Amino acid sequence: ISAETLKLAKIAGIDAAEATDKMTAALRGFNMELNEASASKIADVYSELAAITAADVDEISTAMTKTASIASNAGMEFETTAAFLSQIIETTRESAETAGTAMKTVIARFQELKKDPAEIGEVDGEVVDANKIETALRSVGVALRDTSGQFRDLDDVFLELSSKWDSLDTNTQRYIATIAAGSRQQSRFIAMMSDYGRTTELVAAASSSAGA
Repeated sequence: ISAETLKLAKIAGIDAAEATDKMTAALRGFNMELNEASASKIADVYSELAAITAADVDEISTAMTKTASIASNAGMEFETTAAFLSQIIETTRESAETAGTAMKTVIARFQELKKDPAEIGEVDGEVVDANKIETALRSVGVALRDTSGQFRDLDDVFLELSSKWDSLDTNTQRYIATIAAGSRQQSRFIAMMSDYGRTTELVAAASSSAGA
């Protein structure tokens, strides 16, 4: 992995130790094989997204360190997660740490829904209301569970919601964002949802980034 980590250090403009930390966070977070091919994929995705967004490799990889393991637990793909993080950074122009923490908080809220209803608690100081989240999504035709009652992969849910987002009025968008993401992360969630064309462009670029 060392060659790819050095490559990541070079394109991100960071030192080797920091690049190693960021590479390891992504590999372990998404349960990838600790080998050259996986490391190469990570460097390719980061560099491809940095080339076509206003986020750089250092920012995307920093945001990912906060998000990788919980995103993987929610069934999200590495490429889709990286695309969403790039979009949040590009749209809000807030720090990578802020973008990563926002995504982590949003995913954590959805992960709470998998618990026994009596055990669902707070995330980021805000109570998670499972019924409200499911009802809000259902009101715009997005299901959290598949036909057999199992939770769908969260990136599929996000992409489907994003595909319908621009057809919703502003009040509905704000309502869903607040219920889904909590009032503190509402604005970043809206940034993540608000341009489906851009989202699909970034996901496609990340997914076909080999050799970038």
